[in-house]
Amino acid sequence: MAFDPIQEDCLRLILQSMRREGIFPLDDASFIEHGMEQFRTDPSKLITCDADRSFHLMAKATEILDYRLPFLTDEVQVDRQEMQAENYLREAVDLDASNWDARRMLAALDSPTNDAYVSYLLDNREAVERDLLATVDAANDAYSREYASDLARRPLLRWFAATASRAVIAGQYRLALQTVEESLAFAPADPAGIRHTGMLALAKLEASHQDIKQYRARHAISYGTAGPLRRRHHMTEKSLDAWTLLAELSVFYRSFDYTSADRTLHQLMRAYPNAAEPLLYQAEFPDGLFCRVNVVPGSQDELILAISEATPLLQEGLGTPDNACFAAWIANHRFIKSALEDHAPRTPGRAGLTGSGGDN
Repeated sequence: MAFDPIQEDCLRLILQSMRREGIFPLDDASFIEHGMEQFRTDPSKLITCDADRSFHLMAKATEILDYRLPFLTDEVQVDRQEMQAENYLREAVDLDASNWDARRMLAALDSPTNDAYVSYLLDNREAVERDLLATVDAANDAYSREYASDLARRPLLRWFAATASRAVIAGQYRLALQTVEESLAFAPADPAGIRHTGMLALAKLEASHQDIKQYRARHAISYGTAGPLRRRHHMTEKSLDAWTLLAELSVFYRSFDYTSADRTLHQLMRAYPNAAEPLLYQAEFPDGLFCRVNVVPGSQDELILAISEATPLLQEGLGTPDNACFAAWIANHRFIKSALEDHAPRTPGRAGLTGSGGDN
């Protein structure tokens, strides 16, 4: 559902090592395992050109910005780490001007507003596409063709994903949905997970329940579900993800269909064990700068991430943004209260009293 920058860095370096040593076939398991061990031990031994060094620096910056910084509490440490990551990105661009991931991440850090960042992404998309086309056209051996068929395409996919997610934040829902459709046409399997952003944009455009079902059917490959020529298994419905369920919940709530809304909330809580606290607190986290952060599918981390991305949905309705009707309806729902009561630790010697939540 997301790109792992360290894994991608490793794959790129191993492929380059195969090229240098003339290793074929490209799925040589023993050579790949040896390369992975080298990468774990000392990746600098695999880096032989500026482009490799550039991507490696960008991956190190991603580790800091997307996976370390959001959890730091010391402001001095935050500033120091952010400066280090920014230096990595600037050096990466200096080494390889075609490192569009690094350029995009720098733009995200430097842009004064979200709207300015969206404008940057729109203005430079054609340049990213031209560079990819040039790479594909220049592929004249097994190694470059392998690179062009997958790894070279990923920066454009991340460009699409960033454009769509930031367009949702900017309230440009039609732009977000259009970008999602273009990305899924380019890569139907959707390794970036951009379909989830499209689901949120669809809900913000006041889609119906049928619209959501049609969206999932249209992009059956990305959802890994049965296509139009294959029968849908009766258990398929249980695999709905958090983004789809939150969008459906929004649709039913908005149309005052509280029976269906209750059923969908119950389905969400069954799909993600221990969902009550995330649904109560509805914490917001910064968007990943490289791409959506890498979480385990079906995990509580995935639910927390989906809830954070669904903030524009949760803020619908009357009330202040931090106490919007839809957000408050979920947080105060009897399902949430009951689940919290069931899981709260009992105080010894004081039967009937329970704790009041967790530390999420």
